[in-house]
Amino acid sequence: MSRKALTTAGALTLALLAAMPVLASAADEMAATEALVGIPVNGYDVIGTLALPADAEGPVPAVLMLHGYGSSADEVGDMYGRLADALAAQGIGSLRIDFAGMGASGASTLEYTYDSMIGDAAAALDWLVAQESVDPARMGVQGFSLGSLIGAHLAGTDPRPVAFGSWSGAIEDGDPTATPEAAAECEATGEGHVVVDLGFRTLDHNCEFFSSMAASTALVDFAPFAGALLLVAGSDDTTVDPSVSENAATASASEDVTLEIIEGADHIYHVLTEDQTLADQAIDLTADWFAEKL
Repeated sequence: MSRKALTTAGALTLALLAAMPVLASAADEMAATEALVGIPVNGYDVIGTLALPADAEGPVPAVLMLHGYGSSADEVGDMYGRLADALAAQGIGSLRIDFAGMGASGASTLEYTYDSMIGDAAAALDWLVAQESVDPARMGVQGFSLGSLIGAHLAGTDPRPVAFGSWSGAIEDGDPTATPEAAAECEATGEGHVVVDLGFRTLDHNCEFFSSMAASTALVDFAPFAGALLLVAGSDDTTVDPSVSENAATASASEDVTLEIIEGADHIYHVLTEDQTLADQAIDLTADWFAEKL
């Protein structure tokens, strides 16, 4: 079964998800086994894919993966699916989730806010550390773009993550999605929501999305984090300037910081082109880094 099929199947009820067999990844000669899971939170299920090393014996370290704005669990170009395979080949498990209204989530996009993402991530971390197959003392978090903002908050406010990785991280206080016009329109219409066209998809946002993002303080919340920190960015990123990652490198209490600016890479590491060199570079260096730190 392909990952696309998995995503479609993710809309099934929690009971059906629990009954589904473990699915083996085709990459890395069955390096990972994958299973869909449903995690109850705030009246809906957070849908995720748990990937574990196929040859695991005993509890393994694991990474919670948080996707970017308007994206989904596998991420653009299947970068998170590919990272899950690379981690499994290193003996590391992972859980990649869909935030409310995204991907396979059965929730409405109107439920998608900064606070809902924080709640989804916290519930997913709680679920992941409770698994017998996972070592709760070797827990990592990985974010991509806006997912890094959520990951920074989680890493700074929860003592369990000991390593935090970020790709093209929008780790700032306030709304990094640059939607002031949409926010103003949402308030002006008085309808309580507004549709935003992202080019690759549209999102029907509750006005609370904009106010919750504007009030976010993830960079401040990140300050107590003292674990290992990896910040990856593209030199040609015009969506989130690499200086944001450079600033985040000094924003926490971590004394184990790795900053990688990939020359020539854009926000998504040119993953939608034929040349996968830069995307593979981000994936491989991240998997190697987690293997060293967890």
